[in-house]
Amino acid sequence: MLMGQEAVGKTTLLALMYKEFTRNSYFPFVASNDTGIDLEEAYQKLCTIIEKPNFTEPPRLLPGTASVREYNFNIENREFVVCDTAGGLLMTKESDGRAKDLEDFNKAISKSSVIINVIDGAAMLEGSDFLADRVNSPTRVKDLLMRNKAGDERCLILFVITKCEAWIKTEAGIERLKKAFEHRHKAILNWIEQNPNRAGIFIPVKTLGCVEFSFKEGDGNKEKLVFHKKTNLKFSQENVDKPMQYAVKFCMRRSLLPIENQFKFYGNSFMIQF
Repeated sequence: MLMGQEAVGKTTLLALMYKEFTRNSYFPFVASNDTGIDLEEAYQKLCTIIEKPNFTEPPRLLPGTASVREYNFNIENREFVVCDTAGGLLMTKESDGRAKDLEDFNKAISKSSVIINVIDGAAMLEGSDFLADRVNSPTRVKDLLMRNKAGDERCLILFVITKCEAWIKTEAGIERLKKAFEHRHKAILNWIEQNPNRAGIFIPVKTLGCVEFSFKEGDGNKEKLVFHKKTNLKFSQENVDKPMQYAVKFCMRRSLLPIENQFKFYGNSFMIQF
């Protein structure tokens, strides 16, 4: 299941994760007809947008969903479902008149073996506390997981850091991302450490490659981050297939090792050495 606020890059990640996993995976991997068509179309839209000289935030790449949309795959004769969730649900109240959407959302969290929490790396690292909390809502994510994953079932949480092209190219930049993540998401990491059946992995990814954070402007509720397309860089990806690789291995109870150098593991070691 993918979860995160609006505009953190969940849909972009899903489209690219599907494409790169298909290219690189050694698993026999087949998407259902509708899933394959939808994700291929989303990838083509993304390619068209990124080819334009002036970058704009991608519009909705996949059909809209009120709550949870399921994408179905067959891997080694096993059925896998990836749930994409509407970002707005993260902060939706029961009094907002969306009881059915919230029920579907919480059920998806409860039954998912792997949670992919998509995090805006630029907001996490360069934004104020106010902006980082508004964009990534780590406390709200922690509350939802505590409520819906309170049992002792095995659960892997992949913290996928997007919009971090400006830092992922160097070890020093990745270290800065790790420290910012551990500081601003401390509560959820503490929750993971409290149960031996939970584990988390920090995974910075390059989704666009040629679009990087430039500067921050405004303050308070008008604070925002500005990104620019770099003409000397190509549309390229890095690590975007890893969340799917780890999710599939975890569900099949296969070892997740090795963890790449730029990743970091949180939790008990038996979770990655079955």
